Amino acid sequence: MSRAVPERGRKIRITYLFRGGRRARLATVGETPTEFFYGYPQLKAKGLDVRFIEDQDVGLGPPLPLVARFVDKVTRAFGGMPVGMTMSLAMAGGGRRLEQAGIVVATTNNIGLSLALGKAVGLVRVPVLLLAMGLLVKRPGWVQEAIYGVLMRRLHVACISKAEQAFLSRCFPERPVQYLPFGVDAGFWCPGLPSRNNGGYVLAIGNDLHRDWKTLVAAWSGDLPRLKIVTSLAVPPAPANVEVIRGDWRSQLVSDADIRDLYRGADFVIIPLRDTIQPSGQSACLQAMACGKAVILSDIAGLWSRELMIDNEAVVLTPPGDAAALAERARKLMNVPGLTRRLGEAARRVVENHLNAERMADALLEMVERIHD
Repeated sequence: MSRAVPERGRKIRITYLFRGGRRARLATVGETPTEFFYGYPQLKAKGLDVRFIEDQDVGLGPPLPLVARFVDKVTRAFGGMPVGMTMSLAMAGGGRRLEQAGIVVATTNNIGLSLALGKAVGLVRVPVLLLAMGLLVKRPGWVQEAIYGVLMRRLHVACISKAEQAFLSRCFPERPVQYLPFGVDAGFWCPGLPSRNNGGYVLAIGNDLHRDWKTLVAAWSGDLPRLKIVTSLAVPPAPANVEVIRGDWRSQLVSDADIRDLYRGADFVIIPLRDTIQPSGQSACLQAMACGKAVILSDIAGLWSRELMIDNEAVVLTPPGDAAALAERARKLMNVPGLTRRLGEAARRVVENHLNAERMADALLEMVERIHD
């Protein structure tokens, strides 16, 4: 259940800064899930002074001016800094647009780093909370780590993975890094009868570059069920019982309702990942869990909550890159009576009790209140 909003929370102005496209998506809330608004609709519904703008509104969205694009290309090669984006922010008068923003919630790394650079030169004066997702690679170079360390001191940082929170806290011990429990829209992603896709297949889905389709295809022999892979990424040549469906979230080649239908119809879901400190696979895994599905998930370094994502209780964990182990776990789900049902019911409880959009909104509000104080 969502907690009541204290009076002090109602006096805080919160402005989300999203990548382009969220404004159009917001008009479809109710028909589409809300998790990628990171608590905005839930806080709005509580009566808070919460607003949002898109990157183009303050000069941070593409296409950047030609000179800013050139500078961005050069500086990203040295430490990964979006200096050109900050130049574009200055050229568009974005700093002035943000003066009445209250506390800005930056929803991508590049937006957050651009605002940190803006704060360093006096262009941005409001507090910024960066929702960091894969901010640093697992073994960053010393130049990148030093530059990020300087900028981190100008930001409030929250991670949606406890593993990444611990990693960044080790890299930047002088700057507290908080944990924001990412959660999905448990009202949209929920169990139900599919309108089509009525079983007899396993589903794998996702578009981030850590999806390990090579290992999954290598694991998938002829004795395993039909496998549907929904992705915009390249998939290696696969056996006849593997179907590749082209789709991604931003273009809606496959709609959210279609994806929910695919989850509901699947016997179980697989999220195969290369090992990474980033919380890769998080949204797809939680969406499937919310739909009451058993999930086989690669046990990556960036697993977002080991206290909740317990092997053989909420999910089935498998070593990254191990095709034989992945195939063995898939056969176990096929052959042990009642196992997929038990895991799916437990998975749904984890989302309902811990990892849902309402909980995420409440946790973000608590962070904003601490910043405001």
